[in-house]
Amino acid sequence: MKKNKRLKGRTGSLKLDKQSIVILSFFAVVVLGIIGYNLYKSTPPSAWVTEDEVLPRNKVCMVNNTYLGVQQIEVPVNGKMYYGCCEMCVTTLNQKPESRYAIDPFSGEKVDKSMAFIYLNPDSKYGGVLYFESTENFQAFSELNDSNTN
Repeated sequence: MKKNKRLKGRTGSLKLDKQSIVILSFFAVVVLGIIGYNLYKSTPPSAWVTEDEVLPRNKVCMVNNTYLGVQQIEVPVNGKMYYGCCEMCVTTLNQKPESRYAIDPFSGEKVDKSMAFIYLNPDSKYGGVLYFESTENFQAFSELNDSNTN
């Protein structure tokens, strides 16, 4: 004997058996999963870290200079470790020495990306990064930027 639940509406009643409830619940979970996944995918990785947090080098594409939030491809060059997001970036890091260096925005000095302190670029919406010789340079750069914006 089937047990039915009756939901009374304005135009009558609706009968739901256990199978119907299970099917509706399944579809509700799928729809919520799709919504959650799309929300997750539309959030840039830079939203997962703060602007004053040193970024892990292995999650930064050192050719695109972008924090991607996931492990990148290791590119060992001359005993140092660099990271790229794709085979093209791996080739670039291997063949173009200039791709392995950046300019510290505070000191103006050349800095090796494999040794740099990496932070989010506050002017970038999508995870652009800046490379610093030291955390002190980053802090001085941040203070200078804060005083210029006030």
